[in-house]
Amino acid sequence: MLKEYIHASIQQPVRYRLGGKFVTDIPWTHMKRSMGDYELIIALHETLYIECESTQFEVQPGDALLLPPDKIHQGFHECPPGTSFYWFHFLFPDEREAPGINEQELDQHIKTRQTKPRLQHGDTDIFLPFFSTPKQIERLTILFTQLLDVANGHYGHSRAADYLATSLLIELSEQTVKNFHLTAEQTSTDRKIASILEWIRLHSLEKLSTGMIADQFNYNRDYLCRFFKKETGWTVQSYIHMLKLSKAKDLLTLSDESIGSIARTVGISDERYFMRLFKQYEKLTPSEYRKAYHRIQLNKE
Repeated sequence: MLKEYIHASIQQPVRYRLGGKFVTDIPWTHMKRSMGDYELIIALHETLYIECESTQFEVQPGDALLLPPDKIHQGFHECPPGTSFYWFHFLFPDEREAPGINEQELDQHIKTRQTKPRLQHGDTDIFLPFFSTPKQIERLTILFTQLLDVANGHYGHSRAADYLATSLLIELSEQTVKNFHLTAEQTSTDRKIASILEWIRLHSLEKLSTGMIADQFNYNRDYLCRFFKKETGWTVQSYIHMLKLSKAKDLLTLSDESIGSIARTVGISDERYFMRLFKQYEKLTPSEYRKAYHRIQLNKE
């Protein structure tokens, strides 16, 4: 796996093969195997230790790993109890392996795309990293939840899961292109806001406040609020809520925990406040959301 990205055209949706959520409650090592299709993995809890063609990956929560077809992959270290990840297998429309490209080639593709009028170039290309840490992982986990719900819901339309899988890959591609562009032109301000966003993400399940974040980065609280809003379009509190609710949605669809327990897990001690907050952002109660997305295949080893 010498190239860092794959470049594919999706004039037609990809073919979804199968998928689910893997969970282990015992120490576990990934089996040695080679598959005839692509597999996308998004780690949820603990670290997945896996290698592909002698390249080792430590896939931590929030990371995405794409395994290409017909390549031997296996675990190289034991994963701890509690390790879990989303996974799904797919093929591109023509069933051929997409070509690999490096950073320089990706940069050239992006520049070529930018020279064409938006919405007039009919671009159907996507660029997928073999290993990445998407900046907006919650957008991918939401799409994953919807994909698995539809795939296991016996929809009458035979290609419903194909279109959702394609949407998920497009989202990953768009985040990849955007992040590649921003990294190349990153300023001191960009680095500051990136550090703040990452710190909030790492501590999002704690009882966070704007004052705590300001203290962490030695900012005046009011300055932090203005700076954060200008650079992200979010208020600090709204961003914290978004991260907490993203985790809550995972727990609602993938566990049998009570609403109160889930609220405490995401750092909200008041169950009623959690329910009001959830309804405000999602337009559904936690129970309604759980009922809407409950058909997800789990596999355990």
